[in-house]
Amino acid sequence: MKIIKPSYEILDDIDGQAILKKLEIIGRVSHKSEDRITETSAAPFVKKLIQLGDESVLEHCSITVKFICDRGVSHELVRHRIAAFCVSGDTVIRSMAQKSWTVKELFDWQFDVKRKGRLQLIKARSVDEATNIIVPNHIKKITYMGIKPILKVITESGRALKCTADHRIYTPNGYTELKDLSAGDYIYSNGKELLENEDWLRNYYLTENHTRKETADFIGCCESYVYKAFKKFGIKKPWSDRPNRHPGHGNKGMFTKEQRENISKKMTGKNNPAYIQDRNFVTKQAGYQESVRHLERNQCEWCGSTSNIEIHHKNKNPTDNSAENVMQLCPHCHHLWHHDGAIGVFKDKIVSIQELGAEPVYDITMEEPYHNYVANSIVVHNCQESTRYCNYSQGKFGKQLTFIQPCFFAPDSYYKSKYTAWIRACSVAEMYYFDLLEKGAKPEEARSVLPNSLKTEVVMTANLREWRHVLSLRADKRAHPQCRELMIPLLYELQEKIPVVFDDIAERIKAQNEH
Repeated sequence: MKIIKPSYEILDDIDGQAILKKLEIIGRVSHKSEDRITETSAAPFVKKLIQLGDESVLEHCSITVKFICDRGVSHELVRHRIAAFCVSGDTVIRSMAQKSWTVKELFDWQFDVKRKGRLQLIKARSVDEATNIIVPNHIKKITYMGIKPILKVITESGRALKCTADHRIYTPNGYTELKDLSAGDYIYSNGKELLENEDWLRNYYLTENHTRKETADFIGCCESYVYKAFKKFGIKKPWSDRPNRHPGHGNKGMFTKEQRENISKKMTGKNNPAYIQDRNFVTKQAGYQESVRHLERNQCEWCGSTSNIEIHHKNKNPTDNSAENVMQLCPHCHHLWHHDGAIGVFKDKIVSIQELGAEPVYDITMEEPYHNYVANSIVVHNCQESTRYCNYSQGKFGKQLTFIQPCFFAPDSYYKSKYTAWIRACSVAEMYYFDLLEKGAKPEEARSVLPNSLKTEVVMTANLREWRHVLSLRADKRAHPQCRELMIPLLYELQEKIPVVFDDIAERIKAQNEH
């Protein structure tokens, strides 16, 4: 076990005077006062903007900071969603209802009196990493992060995303920065790709000679979607390859309505000679019929619609009508599960990664508890060391856990008993963590015994306006002591490096500390 102090590191070379001059030029353009720029006018101009509350100019300059802290502090930091996962303005954000907007459009909504309230109403898409199912999530804020170099990643299914190199993307091995990925690697995309793959459909249906029903079962959708895909690509089998249909019997209208109802009652449940007690041998068609007869269908679990409610089976087994496997969805939401933009993700191979130069980029702030969102149908996340995929028994971690010493527990005479108890708790957690790994547990399972004091590293990028907001909250006397331990020194260092911008916040914090 290793114990260290929390720390931070500013990763940018900061030239405060150059930043002030840049902010003045940008601000003067919007105020149409470029003729008033002098050698000494930058600082008073920026100070006046801050006093007036006109801080939008500050969004054009960003700073990156690396924090080494415990996981309790990191969770408070990422709540601000300022991590460096910037995407280009033409990136498409899709809602659960299949509506879509570009990030630039949604960013502009924040400054439109008629639309700014609509941003929080959008049910955007995040991923529940435990089930890999798309869940609705709300956008809290979109921030302009300046002009940065970007890369374009293109996948086998045709999806493409333009983002910064440090943008973390969801892969089968966890979240990985784009700069660490290459062609041939797999990432997770939103939707079902097989219905769009003409070559695969032709091979499976025509060459391998599977039926349309078998094709639908393999993809995990209903047969009607396969029929539409075949019609779209003009896929047809010769008549000789099609299974013969069994002719019916009787004549239409030979039974009255009352007679049909009586026959239905006699043939329901165990009275039906085709009824099978063993659920393992029930046909899919019978399973669907049973779910329709016996399950209550009140409203869609996703959009709340009450019309034409259908039954969806999560594991694609219609004979399993248990409560945890069955969902009630309207036809539209049911369609999403089996088509492009479905409520799920699949492994998608990277075809190429291209450098595109510099473009304006934006950061999206999502609500808790899901720290990700779907951009251009690709799942992305923030920059934080993940205990789900870090195996601390491996050599690169020194085969030991590192813990952050809390500022309120110290190995002196007054705190000695509390500090000793904390050391003991961390030691026991470390012992059981490695014990679980030795017994075959995965890192994502063994991490359940780890405490908040475990060391983590978070790299976060934010513009000056957002840093003012974060430091104002996390350096305040009402903030958690461990947050203040990091944020107060960072505030004073930024005040020293960049004149004017952080003066008012630093003076307020100093006054609090004096009292």
